[in-house]
Amino acid sequence: MDRFGSSKLRMVWAGICLLLAGLVLASVQLGEGGTQLMVFGAGIPLGFEDPKPYVIQNLGRFIYSVVPAVILLGGFIPLGEWLAAGGRGERYQGLVAGTALAFIHGLFLGQLLLLPVLAASYRLLGNPFAPQIMLADMNAVVLGLQLLLWAAALGLLLRSNRGLAVLLAYGLAEVGRIMAWGGEFLGDLDVPKGIVKTMAMLGKALPSGQLPSDPLAWTALPLSLGVPLVLAALLLLLPAKAAKRSRA
Repeated sequence: MDRFGSSKLRMVWAGICLLLAGLVLASVQLGEGGTQLMVFGAGIPLGFEDPKPYVIQNLGRFIYSVVPAVILLGGFIPLGEWLAAGGRGERYQGLVAGTALAFIHGLFLGQLLLLPVLAASYRLLGNPFAPQIMLADMNAVVLGLQLLLWAAALGLLLRSNRGLAVLLAYGLAEVGRIMAWGGEFLGDLDVPKGIVKTMAMLGKALPSGQLPSDPLAWTALPLSLGVPLVLAALLLLLPAKAAKRSRA
């Protein structure tokens, strides 16, 4: 068994996701006229003349909620153990290699979980790779990486309770959403420019709180990924004795 679980576990996960995708393909479709959602032959009234925007919105929200959580939870625990083990050089190696492996592992699990969503997109939208669904997935993957990095950095601060680091990482995502909103819209109001610029900077540095339908902010990625990496690197400079005292 490696740091990120056994191959059998990944095979079981893949089997479950394939089974769910098959169930969706066999049981879900839109009824005649598109006013009903048919699930195993039972009709569920939608109340929309065109249900596609409703379907896109809900599938996007599902992706944006589940995929980042799988990326974070799939790699956070082994990454935290890697950052806490060995000497300082090994911990820095864990920060670089461990983060990459944790993200790849979580990405693999997250994209497998996307299979039922792609099946639903095919049955309800006629295209498993609808642009809006792919955009939501890209935003979700970026958010998952941001949450993983922030949880790793916060875990170095909260060594006695690393689970709290996951909650704080999600809390930072909510703060980041507020900061990004303030940096974008408060500039049109009578608010000091310094406050607006600070909020805009924090909105880029903290985990992305954007909507799954928003365009991907490529220019903000160096800051949003670099800040937690630098923070984690600085925390790894703490002496090992200090780390042990923090566990007490």
